[in-house]
Amino acid sequence: MRNAPFVGLMTMAAVAVVASTALAQVEPAGAPIRADEIARALKGKVCTSRVGATFAFRKDGHYSYDGLWTDHGHYSIHDGAVTILLDSGLEKAFAISKRDGILFMEETAVSCAR
Repeated sequence: MRNAPFVGLMTMAAVAVVASTALAQVEPAGAPIRADEIARALKGKVCTSRVGATFAFRKDGHYSYDGLWTDHGHYSIHDGAVTILLDSGLEKAFAISKRDGILFMEETAVSCAR
């Protein structure tokens, strides 16, 4: 049992690695943000996802999406969400949050510019 302390140390190290990996995989949803902050981030801007989809939020409330398909409609901003009403009648509220300073629409990271 000369190696017993070494085996114990390696077991503790393995448990620590597994625990830290599990915690890293549980990413917090991000804190919802207030309507005024969402308006500053989105209104009058075009937001782009990492895969190249664009979400345009015009100052007059018109919305357009260009990605896997193209859609148009209107948007309204609320605490923690933006609601999109497409011209087709489909309506969806998207949760808006920030994680590490990055804006998210649901689970999609976006960057917005004028």
